[in-house]
Amino acid sequence: MVARMDFSWLSDIFNGILKFIPRPVIVRATHGGIKWVFGKRVRELKPGWHFVWPLTTDWEIIVTARQTNNLPNQALVTSDKHQVVVGALIVFSVKDIIQAIGERNWDVGTTVNDIAQAAIVSVVTKWPLDDLLINLTSKVEEELTEACRKQLRQFGVSVHRCCFTDFAPCRIYKLMGAEKPPAFNSAEGY
Repeated sequence: MVARMDFSWLSDIFNGILKFIPRPVIVRATHGGIKWVFGKRVRELKPGWHFVWPLTTDWEIIVTARQTNNLPNQALVTSDKHQVVVGALIVFSVKDIIQAIGERNWDVGTTVNDIAQAAIVSVVTKWPLDDLLINLTSKVEEELTEACRKQLRQFGVSVHRCCFTDFAPCRIYKLMGAEKPPAFNSAEGY
């Protein structure tokens, strides 16, 4: 019988030694980065070559260039009690990487989605349906974009535009327990 030799310990020793050697990090022109020295001192990594010391430094690189997030549809009720389904798209870029992921936040994409969806609720529910339909691509979109800009600025995000991709009147039926949904009335046109 041949004895099998396991050399995984050699790999562990090699990786341990590599932590003492500075490592090059390349940040692309469309990206930005943060490094945390000793876990607390936050330093920005601008596009270019950088050297980090894995023993004392942790780093993260994210896209800072123009990005779009397609927001999921939401079922809402307008101020005059009409039910609508609303979907939107937000166009943004990261202007301050330290605010975006260094000190106040971790996941920029999730933060953008959450704040934009909350802004959609606050804007759409203020308007009556007829006014929404008339002003959807002008006043309502401008109000929504400004609401997103105002709230995302504190996270280092610059909002270029927030616009509706889907908008339709609807009926919402929610089944709870043994309750039956109301009968569909085609005379109302929904």
